[in-house]
Amino acid sequence: MLAYARMLDCCDIAIRRLQVSLEIDYTKDDHILQVYPRLPLLSSSCAAWQGLHLGYYRQPAHEVPEHASKQYIIGIDLGWSSGALARQGDGRQQEISGYGESCIYPAHHTFKEHWPSETEFIALYLEPTFLTCIASEFVDLDCVEIVSHRKVYDPFLRQIGLLLKSEIEQDIGGTSLINSQLYVESMATTLVMHLLKHYSTAKQPMQTAQEGLSPSSLRRVMAYIQEHLAEDLSLTKVASIVPLSSHYFATLFKQSTGETLLQYITRCRIERAKALLAQRALAIADICQQVGFRDQSYFTKVFRRHSNMTPKAYRSKL
Repeated sequence: MLAYARMLDCCDIAIRRLQVSLEIDYTKDDHILQVYPRLPLLSSSCAAWQGLHLGYYRQPAHEVPEHASKQYIIGIDLGWSSGALARQGDGRQQEISGYGESCIYPAHHTFKEHWPSETEFIALYLEPTFLTCIASEFVDLDCVEIVSHRKVYDPFLRQIGLLLKSEIEQDIGGTSLINSQLYVESMATTLVMHLLKHYSTAKQPMQTAQEGLSPSSLRRVMAYIQEHLAEDLSLTKVASIVPLSSHYFATLFKQSTGETLLQYITRCRIERAKALLAQRALAIADICQQVGFRDQSYFTKVFRRHSNMTPKAYRSKL
């Protein structure tokens, strides 16, 4: 009997070790179902975001097994949004004060949770490589780590979560008017900076952005733009020339030139178009393509905004 009891103890220890070693990739449905009873109602998987992922959940009462996540997790409770109430001992009802509270779990950090009743929440998942890329520009990563927090009231985190949820809903509805990935990367960078400032072991002051790109970096970027004006010049693609994160690069580029990247590229395209118009060798439709405009009517509109005349009128005036 004693040997049998010892065998059971050993089995129990082995099971606990197996549970603790469970590591979940929250971007994969089959992984999520290992710890949650339901998949998210809304997910960024349909939007193909990079570096940051989102899940919007409504889960029943559940004991979440002990596990670790491959991503940094920022969980944002939305309990009050459904009008949740707690009954007091004297029979009175009171709104649950936990609404808007957040939890923060570092990547590969072991944790477990218990939901005594149905819960509604947003979970943001930051990829470690993305966080490292952003953080390394401002702090010494050997001296800094994100610290686990079970319950924090942070309206800023909640607002970021709701804005990103809204961005997914707009993408699904086909109503998003700007580049979603650029927007998400900017929000993710802001989120990383917030975590470093308020939820890390950082003792050193955060480094501020330098005053623009170095002269050599700026020359490389400008040369690349001139060589690829006919192509789709995204912020991410141009930033990789330096290389820097898109958000940080955009800040330094504007400090260096006084223009946003889009403003600078547009000006270069119009200047190239003027030079080609002066040569009279190409039709206006061909010039439109060579300077990176896919639509001639849009090219004409932008050219008129910069030159106070159409491309045809500009050529006639020469």
